[in-house]
Amino acid sequence: MKQTTATRLLLLLLLAFICSNSFGQTIKGIIKDTADNKLLSNAVISVLNEKDSTLAGFTRSSKTGEFTTPRLSAGNYIYLISYPKYADYAEKITLKEGETIDLGNIALTLTSTLLDEVVVRSGSAIRIKGDTTEFIADSFKVREGATVEELFRALPGFQVNSKGEITVQGKKAQKVLVDGEEFFGDDPTIATQNIGAKAVDKVQIYEAKSEQDQLKGISNGDVGKTIDIKLKASAKKGYFGKVEAGSNFDNLHDGKLMFNNFKGSRKVSVYGTKSNTSTGSIGWEERNKLGIENDYEYDELTGYYYSFGSSDEFSNWGLRGLPSAYTAGALYSDKWKEGKHSLNLSYLYNRLGTTNRASSINQTLLEDTTFYNNSSSYTKGLVQRHNANGKYEWKIDSLASIKYTVGTSFKTSDNITETFSTALGENRDTVNTNQRTNANYATNKTINNQLTYKQMFMKAGRMFIATLRHTHMEDTGDGLLNSYAVFKTNDSTARTDQEKINTGKSSTLGVKFTYNEPLTKTWNLVTEYSINYNNANAYQNSYDKDVNGAYTILNPLFSNNFDFTATSNTGTVVARYMGKKLRFGFGTGLTDIKLKLKNLDKLTTNKYNFTRFTPQANVSYSLKSQTHASFSYNGSTLQPSISQLQPITNNNNPLYLQLGNPDLKVGFNHNLQLNFNDYKVLSNQYMYANVGISFQDNAITTLSVIDRKTGVTTSRPVNVNGNYSYWSYVNWEKGGENKPGIGFSLNTNGGRNYNFIDSTLNENNYNVLGFGISTFYYKGEKYNFAVRPQASWNTSKSSLRPDANNNFWSYGGEIDGFVKLPYKFSLRSDIRFDFRQKTEVFPDNNNFTVWNAELSRTFLKNNALKLAFLARDLFNQNIGFSRNISSNFMNEERFDRLSRYFMLQATWTFNKMPGK
Repeated sequence: MKQTTATRLLLLLLLAFICSNSFGQTIKGIIKDTADNKLLSNAVISVLNEKDSTLAGFTRSSKTGEFTTPRLSAGNYIYLISYPKYADYAEKITLKEGETIDLGNIALTLTSTLLDEVVVRSGSAIRIKGDTTEFIADSFKVREGATVEELFRALPGFQVNSKGEITVQGKKAQKVLVDGEEFFGDDPTIATQNIGAKAVDKVQIYEAKSEQDQLKGISNGDVGKTIDIKLKASAKKGYFGKVEAGSNFDNLHDGKLMFNNFKGSRKVSVYGTKSNTSTGSIGWEERNKLGIENDYEYDELTGYYYSFGSSDEFSNWGLRGLPSAYTAGALYSDKWKEGKHSLNLSYLYNRLGTTNRASSINQTLLEDTTFYNNSSSYTKGLVQRHNANGKYEWKIDSLASIKYTVGTSFKTSDNITETFSTALGENRDTVNTNQRTNANYATNKTINNQLTYKQMFMKAGRMFIATLRHTHMEDTGDGLLNSYAVFKTNDSTARTDQEKINTGKSSTLGVKFTYNEPLTKTWNLVTEYSINYNNANAYQNSYDKDVNGAYTILNPLFSNNFDFTATSNTGTVVARYMGKKLRFGFGTGLTDIKLKLKNLDKLTTNKYNFTRFTPQANVSYSLKSQTHASFSYNGSTLQPSISQLQPITNNNNPLYLQLGNPDLKVGFNHNLQLNFNDYKVLSNQYMYANVGISFQDNAITTLSVIDRKTGVTTSRPVNVNGNYSYWSYVNWEKGGENKPGIGFSLNTNGGRNYNFIDSTLNENNYNVLGFGISTFYYKGEKYNFAVRPQASWNTSKSSLRPDANNNFWSYGGEIDGFVKLPYKFSLRSDIRFDFRQKTEVFPDNNNFTVWNAELSRTFLKNNALKLAFLARDLFNQNIGFSRNISSNFMNEERFDRLSRYFMLQATWTFNKMPGK
């Protein structure tokens, strides 16, 4: 009996031991080197109990850098990773019952690199590691309930304008990511204006380079910045969201809904808006190629096909008129099988209706006379767009992966514009009048597919990448043009009544191979080859009315149909050096482009062949841990668009005729840039400087001929040499958090460009010098303010009319502030100034001051509910305005903008997250 009981007890203990080892909790991951991306074997992984730091278990990484800890009990732990010559890595972690946590790739940093490149300081607000600048979000105090956009305004080197557009270190932000993934496609403000600042752990900024560019260490031109918002772990468990509604109880209504759900690696988000005060979406500029990934070296053929249906009407920056907008979107992303498979899907719908009344004043300076043109117009339009994006990645093993991305878009636009214009001579006598109506319905369909295979090898740094990409685009357009012009000088009239039917297609197939071979610990050799083929056609036909009033008579003067093919072959060799402080890469590419333009109407064919070297180089040096300087040079080709090559006359404005030119040549651009940034931790002082210059060979300009009697202008594109442009930007800031902050900015831009007026070469020189100062103070969540006045001096001179004075000052700036009042009240206010000097051509008042204010109070637990009274444009001066002066041509335009209104708004933010 005793023996049986002992046997049973032994069996129970054995079973408990087996169960504990079968169903216990584990931690797993892969350990890599940050610089060389090599796998680290035999690293020691220790797991300590958080309470008393006693050892709970340990293991070592395998040859492929992978590790799995022994089975652990549920609880709180600290895992510590150690490896010779590398900095120790420690992190807290919580294990739940039955849970296996996959930490994914864990990057260790060499201690030598750490000392040279990374700030190791308790509470450090900014870390600069290589080309990446990282801001610790909690180090920058913002008000309770602030959004990510408000957090950005508190970060040094960031500028966020009233339209939500972000400039970082003098460069426009091209992409905003959330945890490394795109958030609702190309609409970054869905993330910046809806995610709370308190949910953010870090904000990283780096150059928007393709993976091939990162291997070569060379950017292909000015690619802008990428911002990656890293959420806190507590913000990725559970759900959070926002519901917002506002109205003036008359004609203005705003609504917004956003919901985010996180469960492990799975993320589900939905989003929707309805607005009469904005476009509801700010997709800053539609990309040249639709999709999730940007590959700036994809092909040399992108510029040849111009899609007449691909303009971006959904940007508040370019908004003309009063909007009525709707948006809706959904996002799903997940990883499974220990992170070997990942999927990201998103869909976004935009609908924007606008009505706009606009007026413009124009002056054209000729060698012997001056023309003036005044116009007024009324436009009503409706644009709708469906965007769907997807990305799937399969990590076959620790060395190989396949990634497929797809982006699709379908857009329709329907608009009608009525315009009345009057042209005047030098003595202000009437030359012509024109009344016309342009109506157009257009569609655009685009799909972009990219398949990428990446293979790494056991030799650290050796890598092969193959990319296959296919893009297809289709355009259709059906328009009506009705114009009646009266020419006073010869008492004649001209009537145009036409239907315009346009169709176009473009299909590009390309493949690129990139191979990286490490020669030594510091030298790499990158070779690359790509071949791309494009086939496009453009059919643009205009029809006059027949005797029955139907549009059946083809007008050959305004019609043209042609096919176009292009093939490019590019080979590139780049050597890259990666030292502790000095890094550089240099090399060149050889590009061969063959073009074939077939005119189907005239049965003629034009062929082009262009071969050129495309040198490139980049040098960066770390003077000390937080001080970096870099220089880059890039050479690239400039291609004429298909609309410039097509031999057709565009008469949408019969008083300004545009002709194509099939004899255009391919141009070349030389781009040089110098960058410098410096950050001092103790004084919270930051400086960024950028200067660049660009020279162009065979640049495309215009040749314009003006009929002195009728005032009709005819222009066509031509090549010219000698164009250049330059720019510079300096920003310096110090302090601001719990003590007064100061700063200044200095920017310049200008250049020289040539054009032809009546076959006479005209040299235009233009320069803009802008400067600003700033003072600011951030006192946590209690109050903050910022004052940023700006001024700029604009000059331009034309060789055609050197006596003309087109110089003027412009002034502006912003004042904004926030104060937390008793009884949960808060007051926010911002004032934007925009003043321009009057000139002889533009004598009217063009000074505007837009003052917005908001009084709010929070309710419920954790201030989840906010009621706000919004006062927008208190001075009733928010008028759309733009001025453009380019030596011999001056234009000033005014258009509708939503002016003074008052609105009551309710916002409910909700969340259910552990550790909140």
